[in-house]
Amino acid sequence: MELIRSPKGHHSLRVTCPDGTARMLHSLYGPEEEATALVDAFDPGGARFVVVLGLGLGFHVAELCRRYPATELIVIEGKAEIRDLCGKHGKADRFSEKVHLVVGSSPLDAVSEISRLHLRAGLPPLAVFPFAPEVAAFPEYYGPIRGALDRTVSVRLWDRLRYPKFRGEALTVALFDFGYFLTEEIARAARALGHSVVRVPGEKGESLGDMLGRAIETIAAHRPDFFLTVNHLGFDEDGVLANLFRSIEMPAAIWYVDSPNVVVKAFPRNATPYSAVFIWDEGYLGELRSLGFENVSYLPLAADETVFRRRSLSPQETRKLGTAVGFVGDSMVVPARDHLRKVPVELHAAVERAAHRLQGTRGVPIAESVGESMEPAEREAFETLAEKGKSDLEAAVLCRATLLYRLSCLRELWEFNPCIRGDDGWKGLVSGNFRVAPRLNYYKELPLFYNACRLNFNATSVQMGKAVNQRVFDVPACGAFLLTDHQEAIEALFEVGKEVVTYRERGEIAELSRYYLREDDARKALAERGRRRVLSEHTYRHRIGGIVRFMRTVYG
Repeated sequence: MELIRSPKGHHSLRVTCPDGTARMLHSLYGPEEEATALVDAFDPGGARFVVVLGLGLGFHVAELCRRYPATELIVIEGKAEIRDLCGKHGKADRFSEKVHLVVGSSPLDAVSEISRLHLRAGLPPLAVFPFAPEVAAFPEYYGPIRGALDRTVSVRLWDRLRYPKFRGEALTVALFDFGYFLTEEIARAARALGHSVVRVPGEKGESLGDMLGRAIETIAAHRPDFFLTVNHLGFDEDGVLANLFRSIEMPAAIWYVDSPNVVVKAFPRNATPYSAVFIWDEGYLGELRSLGFENVSYLPLAADETVFRRRSLSPQETRKLGTAVGFVGDSMVVPARDHLRKVPVELHAAVERAAHRLQGTRGVPIAESVGESMEPAEREAFETLAEKGKSDLEAAVLCRATLLYRLSCLRELWEFNPCIRGDDGWKGLVSGNFRVAPRLNYYKELPLFYNACRLNFNATSVQMGKAVNQRVFDVPACGAFLLTDHQEAIEALFEVGKEVVTYRERGEIAELSRYYLREDDARKALAERGRRRVLSEHTYRHRIGGIVRFMRTVYG
């Protein structure tokens, strides 16, 4: 390889081809004019993503940058020596910030990197600019790359991924399936409404490429009308999938049934016009909108009436599960401990103070509770944390506060010899009259337990500032009696006192429990009214129907 300088001061490169012949990569007399002619002959066809095969001294790349300033250029160069010469003697100083150099990679790795960058950009239309002298000089390198790209361009993948949606009454819904709570309920409800469901499997911690690949395959093969996921599962921190969906105009419905702060604040790039967020707690609406999400709606939880229904228990089931007062829930011992381990030691005391404050005064915003519980030095340490670190601290506070709150509520039931079905963490928190039994299978055993309890007790997680949790729907769906804390949202969902009974203060728990355990007729009548309300308004068919109507209205 030889750098040659012309009498006019221009540079060119003479390279030795694999067959032993020599070839000049640029004109010695007018390399810039030559580059202009090459770009004149190039038709990008509206593409905003151009792969340039061959760098040379960069005359053609500089001209492409000048001619198409909004276009992203991926320049493939097989030889690091050419890259170095371009930097010293070529036109690299005229390259825009939209130029990405891929140097010295094998043809296969170069194609993989192009694919990665193309996906990150959202799969915009792609064009190929072969720098003919260098492609001809090294055909064994650029040939396989060009062949792979030509197949991509000829297929025009982005055209296959962009198509009309919401054209019929029956839709196709692509459902991200991470084996998470609600996935089965959503799928059953959508099918019960006459829609098709295509599952897109995922695993926590898997590579972005795997998830993107399955999403693209699903779109190309099944042409869904929209994607649906719980808690943003399937989306990545850098917003690559969200950017892809925006590029191909694919709507996504995200239903949050846990605190969005722990996820979305660390993933701000996921806010696009094609993301519709549904949140189970109205208290988070403002925060999500402030993060850039345009379409945010309140959508409470519900019941799957095919699972949670009135059951006639056998004598054996009654002996095994029956109890006067039952509570189902996690102690939060393990989550509180695990989240606290992610928090700097100097902030552990602040976490404990914030948790005590939050559990004692429901409705206090988590940020306010954290901020007002810190000493000046702690606040200074908190402000140095990255957004993910702050989210970890908030999660630690919420878990610890929920533990303290649930424990204080359950202690009010001491006289009734309550049965707690949950994790082993309860064994270190309660004793005496309390009975701690193993967790129940949600789909098979839990409906039986609700039916077997004369009084089902509920203490809502602290992360739910206004919302009600799953038990508020599942217990009445079984025709069983529920005593729950008074969350603001419950007033719009049930007729309090006639369909569900609530306590506003912990001091009311024992008195209400005594009354409804004693008054069988009142307890059974109230439970039946609650059941009718759930079946008429609060099943997952109602909720998924609402999501479908919203998505059709906004994106159809």
